[in-house]
Amino acid sequence: MNPRFVSLQRYIMERPRTKGKGVFSAFRLAVRMGGKAILARLFSRSANAAPLICDVLLVHPSRKSYLQGRKRLFIEALRQRGLHVEEFIEEGDGETLRLRQLVKPPQAVPFLLSWPAAHAAFLLHRYQPKAMLTERNSWIIPSFVKAFSQRRTVVMHLAHSIPSTQSSNYDYVDYDYYLMYGHSSLEYLRTLGKGFGECTALFAGPYFLEDTVPPTTSSAGQQLRCLFLGSGPEYETKTNYLEMCAWVRQWAMANSVRLSVKPHPRAEGYPWRGDRVAEMVDRSLQLDEVREYFDLVLCGYTNAVLDVARAGLPFVLLGKGRDYFQTERFDLCRANSMTELDEACRVIRADPCSYRERLDCFLRFHIENPYQPCSSLVENVCRVVDGQRLLGIELVMNEER
Repeated sequence: MNPRFVSLQRYIMERPRTKGKGVFSAFRLAVRMGGKAILARLFSRSANAAPLICDVLLVHPSRKSYLQGRKRLFIEALRQRGLHVEEFIEEGDGETLRLRQLVKPPQAVPFLLSWPAAHAAFLLHRYQPKAMLTERNSWIIPSFVKAFSQRRTVVMHLAHSIPSTQSSNYDYVDYDYYLMYGHSSLEYLRTLGKGFGECTALFAGPYFLEDTVPPTTSSAGQQLRCLFLGSGPEYETKTNYLEMCAWVRQWAMANSVRLSVKPHPRAEGYPWRGDRVAEMVDRSLQLDEVREYFDLVLCGYTNAVLDVARAGLPFVLLGKGRDYFQTERFDLCRANSMTELDEACRVIRADPCSYRERLDCFLRFHIENPYQPCSSLVENVCRVVDGQRLLGIELVMNEER
């Protein structure tokens, strides 16, 4: 038996402990995996169906992800390069069993890993791709794809934005290539210490941003036009957020600021809706369009700061929350009061060219290819399909626990 499979099973079974959960959680995990293993061994079929041979197999982590359509432009770009792209949607276990998306593995595997091994064997036999693109973190199928295909199928993981506290979701890196946004992602992964797997890290993407040209510089007018990005529905009624909105409102009135508010797509826009001081803007306004209408953006912790920075628009991070994006590392402004917001605006307007330079360094730290995100991904995938070896940074997780 492949010793890597034994190490993988140990990694999986020890995850409850590393996440701070008790023995009962580990027991429940073993029971669940054991039950699925029995089903896999009973219902896995022989690899005798005709395959759908393709260049690229893109695995959507869920039907919701597929229906969002955020990878549409990326997929179209791959097909325009002449690649045969197939898409597979990961459904629930019941659907996997109903559709018999399980094939007898070509190699012996530990009993508890029978289900993921059988599903990996199904994907390989069904599609026989030159490259498999994944994006679900901690999805262990790639380990079996690498072993069963004998490296004929190259696994490329398309990373989500990583700055967060959910480290246990990212400590599995057993791919061929890990296509992450930028250096911040690599730094973060290297702080995790222990995990499973090894891969070559490359900087590319994200796929959901369109290629564009760098923004042109423009100067602010006499009246400051400011856009406030509303918080999500789980935060917009919390005391800290309401207090922040109150002093931002007061600051706007005291400085004759033209204040607009863009509600979060899933939120109600509370407490701004109906406020005469702030103008509500359409939710459909894309953040890469804000430069045309505003001089400054105010927001709490959100991935949207990357979209704002890509538009070349200064932002001020509000509140006392943890600075996951490391804005202070690049001398970008934060504020937690009217006084601090006044000072932040003074700094930005005193030397806008210098601030834009720092903003660009911040952006490129998080997204290496901010203006060619989609094409950077497409180019790497095409090279892999052509049989080329990509040069990158070796990333190896410490598997001793």
